[in-house]
Amino acid sequence: MKHFIYSSALFILLIFITPTNSIMAQCTIYDATDCECLDPSQTDCDLLPDIQVSWYGLQYVSDGPTEYPQSGAGSNSGRLRISVSTPNDGAGPLTVRGIADCQEFAEYYDMTTNYTGDCGFFMCDDNVMIVPEDDLGNSLEGFYCDNSDEPAKQITFQRIYHRNSDGSMSYYDRVAGTMTYHPTHGHNHSDDWGVFTLRTIDENDPNPLNWPIVSDGAKMGFCLMDYGTCGTNTNSTYYGHCRDENRYGEDYLEVFPEFNDGTNGGTVKYNSDYPNFGLGGGNYGCSPIEQGISAGYLDLYGEWLDDQWINIEPGLCNGVYWIVGEVDRNDNYLESNEENNWTAIPVTLTQQLDGGGYDIQILVDNEVVNLCDGEVVTLNSTASAATESYLWSNGETTPTIDVSESGEYSLTTFGACGEGTSQAVNVNVNPPVENPITNNISINSGESAILNATGTGNIIWQNENGEILEEGDNFISDPLYENTTFYVVNENVLTEAPETLSTGEPEHEGGDYSGSVYNGGLRFDCFEEFTLNSVKVYTDYEGERTIELHDSNGNVIFDLVVNPGTGSNGDIVILNWDIPAGNNYILTTNMQMNNDNFGDNNPMFKRTTDDLPNFPYTIDGILEIAEGMYDSGNGPGFSTSYYYYFYDWKINNDWGIGGSSCFSDVVEVNVTVNASVPGCVDTEACNYNEDATFDDGSCTYPTQDYLDCDNNCINDLDVDDICDEIDNCPDLYNPMQEDFDNDGIGDACDGLAIEENEDNLFSIFPNPATDIINIKFHNNIDDVEIQMFNSVGKFVQDIYSGNTLTNQTIMLNATNLSSGVYIISYKEKDFIIKKPFTISK
Repeated sequence: MKHFIYSSALFILLIFITPTNSIMAQCTIYDATDCECLDPSQTDCDLLPDIQVSWYGLQYVSDGPTEYPQSGAGSNSGRLRISVSTPNDGAGPLTVRGIADCQEFAEYYDMTTNYTGDCGFFMCDDNVMIVPEDDLGNSLEGFYCDNSDEPAKQITFQRIYHRNSDGSMSYYDRVAGTMTYHPTHGHNHSDDWGVFTLRTIDENDPNPLNWPIVSDGAKMGFCLMDYGTCGTNTNSTYYGHCRDENRYGEDYLEVFPEFNDGTNGGTVKYNSDYPNFGLGGGNYGCSPIEQGISAGYLDLYGEWLDDQWINIEPGLCNGVYWIVGEVDRNDNYLESNEENNWTAIPVTLTQQLDGGGYDIQILVDNEVVNLCDGEVVTLNSTASAATESYLWSNGETTPTIDVSESGEYSLTTFGACGEGTSQAVNVNVNPPVENPITNNISINSGESAILNATGTGNIIWQNENGEILEEGDNFISDPLYENTTFYVVNENVLTEAPETLSTGEPEHEGGDYSGSVYNGGLRFDCFEEFTLNSVKVYTDYEGERTIELHDSNGNVIFDLVVNPGTGSNGDIVILNWDIPAGNNYILTTNMQMNNDNFGDNNPMFKRTTDDLPNFPYTIDGILEIAEGMYDSGNGPGFSTSYYYYFYDWKINNDWGIGGSSCFSDVVEVNVTVNASVPGCVDTEACNYNEDATFDDGSCTYPTQDYLDCDNNCINDLDVDDICDEIDNCPDLYNPMQEDFDNDGIGDACDGLAIEENEDNLFSIFPNPATDIINIKFHNNIDDVEIQMFNSVGKFVQDIYSGNTLTNQTIMLNATNLSSGVYIISYKEKDFIIKKPFTISK
C-alpha cells in the first residue's frame, strides 16, 4: 500500500529544527521535489538504499582487527575483535520500522484484529502476535511468546520512500526480517545483520564467499543508526568509508587485479556526492519504533562493543588469513544493488600456533582410564582442523582410536604448525567380574521369597525393568502370587562416587557488573528432587542481600539473607535447600533489598558476559541451568549470553554419579509359586485345611468354649450330656438339671427326696396321646409347679403353677409336639415327681 505524505506544516517546522542542505533543497521524506532517482533521467522511482561493508573501516578503525591468544587474555581469549562500518551509498534511506499498519499486515499474515493505526508484530515460531503501538513502550524488553519463556522476535518492516513524478513523496512498508532486544545495550538489534568469517584464500576463485572457512563466523545483530556522515574532505572522521565500490580493497586487488577499475579500492565519496544526501533525516537512532541509515550516512559498530569478534579456532596456525564480511546475507532488505554486500581484507595472526611444535590434549577425564572387560574407549584429541596427519603410539594413523587393551597411549600430530604432542594416557582393562552364586526357590502363593547370593563385591538385586530393589547378599520380596524372576549382579567398585556434584559456571570471568537497573538470576529445571548445598558469588561491595528461589509462578519457596565477603576468589554461600522436581525455577535476589542497600535493582554481584557462558549446564536427569534472567522491574527477560551471579553449584550426589564400577553377567533367580489353594489356615478352627496356601476367610469355630466342633461336650464326667462347665451336679447323672431349691446345686447332689408313689398325686391320659393330653390331680396340694421336658431333659414348656384340687383336670394341646417321649415334672416344696408320656402321630 502506497502512502502519500502531505505535511507542509511539519516540513516548515523541520526547516527550523534541522537546517540541512537536503531539507533546504526540498529532498526530505515529506517532499521529493529535489530528490533524484538513481537513474537521473527518471522522475518516478523508489528511492532505495545501497548498504555496503567498508573494507576501509574493517581494516583501519581502531588500527584494524585485534587478535588475542587462546589463553591468558580473560574473556577475549581466542578472539579476533573487528570493527564494522556499513555506509549507505543509495539514493534513499534504509528505514527499518518496528511497527506497521495493523490492518494491512494482519491481512498479510492471514489474521484479523480490531486494532487500528500502527501495531508491533512479534514472531513466536510460526505464530504471529499483534501488539498495539500504545502498549509497546520505549523498548521491547519483556515481550515473550505466550506460555513460553522464549523472547519474541519483533518483525521489522522496511519503509520504501517513493518519488512521484509530480515531486510528492509517498512510501510503502514491506516485511523485512526481525529484531531482538539486546539487554546490555538496552535497545533492539536487527537479527543476523552481519556475518563475518575467517577464511583461507583461494587464488583461483575471486569470490571470497566460496573460500574455505577456518573459523566459524560471528552472526552480529546491529542496531541501525546514523553514526556519522561520509564527510566533506580527507580530514573528516570517516573519510574513506564511503566509496562507489567497497568490495575490493587494496590487498584484494593485488591478488585479483582484474577487478581494479583504476581507483585501487573504489572512489572515495563525500557528502556532496550524494544528490539526496541526508534523505531519511540523519537522525536515526536505536528506537524499536524506527531505526536506519540515511542516504550518505554510515553506521559503525566498533570492536569495543559486545559481540564484535570472530572466535579463532584453537590450533589454528599463525599466518595470513582473510576476514570476509557480509551484511544482509539473507536479503531481507530491498536495495538498489544486492550484489555488493560483502568485502574481504587480509589479517595476519601472530599469537596462535607457530611452526615450533605445540601441545595437544587427549580428551579424557583422568589420565588413567579404567575399563571393564569387553569395554572400548574412543580416544580423541584437541588437534585442530589444520592437522594434516596423526600418529598414535600404537601405530594407528586416524584422528581417533578405539582402545580395548591395557597400555599407555599418546598422540603426535603433523601439520603446517609443526608437530603436536599429547600427554600419555594409561588405559587399564580390569578382569571379568565373577558371577554371583545363588539358587532358585519355590514358595507357596502369598509368601515372600527369601533370596540370597554371594559374590566378590556388592550384590545388587533388580526386577525385570532393571530397577534396583536391594543391595546386599539377602533380599526379601513382597508377597508373590505368580512365578517371578529376579536378577542379581555382582559389582566391583573401581572408583567411589563423590559425595557432591558440581554444575553451573565454575567461576566468574568476563565483565563484572550489569547496569544498575537490572536484577539478574538463573532459570533452571529440576527433573528430580535434589539438595542445593551451596553456590559461590563474587562482589566488591559489602552489604546484605536476600537470595531467593522462585517457582514457575513467581512464588518465593526459599530465601536466605547473606552478607558475602568481597574479593576475587568469591564467597561460598551455604543454602542446603531441598528443591522438588519442577520447571522454570528462578534463582535470583530480592529486588527491594537491593534498592534499600545499593540504591537500585542490582545486587552488585558480578556476572559473566561476552557470550562466555556455555548454557545449558546440566546434570543428566537431575537438573538443567538453561539461561540467565534479567529484570529491570518490568518483568523478566532471558538470555544465554549472560550468566548471573551464582557460580559453582554444589548438590548432594544421591545417585552415585561419577563412580566407576565393573559388573558381572546378570544372573536370573527364578521363584516358582505353587498353585494357590484357598481355605482355612488356622489350626484352631473347625475346618482347618492343611493343604490351603492362603486363608480365604472361611474358618469356623465352636459356638462355646466347652463344646467341640460337633457341639459335643469336651468335659462330661457323669455322661449326662451336660458339660461339666455348666452342669449343676457334674459328678452324678442328672440330665434334667433339677434344682428344686434354686441353690445352684442340682438336686441329685444336695440330697433332695423324690417321691416314688406318684400315682397318688396325678395321672396322665391318654397315654400314648396324639393331640390332647389330660393331667388329673388326686389331692389338694398348695404351691405346685408343673413343667414339661423332652426325653433328654431339655425344657419344653411351663404347664401350671399354683394350688391343685382333688379331681382337677388340666387339658393340654399337643398338636405342636412331635412324636416322642416327654416328661411331666410335678414339683412341690418337699419333693419332685416325674411321669413320662408318649406322643404318637
